[in-house]
Amino acid sequence: MSREVLKMDAKVAMSAAPVSPYMVAIILGVINLVFSSIQFFLDTWERILTNSNADLAEYNQYFISFLVYILIYFIVESILQYGFHVFCLKVANRDASMSYGDIFSGVKYFFKVIGLAFMSGLFIALWTLLLIVPGIIATYRYSQIFFILAENPEKGILQCIRESKEMMVGHKWEYFVLEMSFILWHLLALVTCFLSYIYVYPYTMVTFANYYNRIKPQNNRKEESVIFES
Repeated sequence: MSREVLKMDAKVAMSAAPVSPYMVAIILGVINLVFSSIQFFLDTWERILTNSNADLAEYNQYFISFLVYILIYFIVESILQYGFHVFCLKVANRDASMSYGDIFSGVKYFFKVIGLAFMSGLFIALWTLLLIVPGIIATYRYSQIFFILAENPEKGILQCIRESKEMMVGHKWEYFVLEMSFILWHLLALVTCFLSYIYVYPYTMVTFANYYNRIKPQNNRKEESVIFES
């Protein structure tokens, strides 16, 4: 499987997309900026409490606010991640039905998306408790869960996890190398204060969507071919 072909196809698909992937990346960036601002406020609040020798009641207020923030962040981030997978898969497939609303499509499958994010995160955390390397392997093992759910929203949480695990057998190193091929782009993002992520993030994700299309079970591809030809 040629990384160059996957990347070139991603560039072509992005340039032909009726909905700008870059504008979608900007929307996601603005939302993340809001959360970063809230996190900065909470960090400042914690420092003030520490330096002022605040009482237990004030620490409890901060702790409750922090937990609420973590919960909201996890929910919103899970929904946006799923939605961006939906959007990028449509870009890769030249699906004209794509829209800006795709990034919020996880709301429709709220409990399934949240459950999938939680369960995969839990499995990765449990493997990481053993050693770092098994945790990294688990991350690649479950890397396709949102693409699977995006293409088959009727599938259950554990089914998506199991199919991702099966799909990545023999492909983990290949996926790792594909990820590492974007390292210079990520370094560029650091140099540009992450502004280049407007291009890099959708470019990376559409490439991964292309990769998913290459490794998913053959019967899915055949069904798509029949639908396309009909």
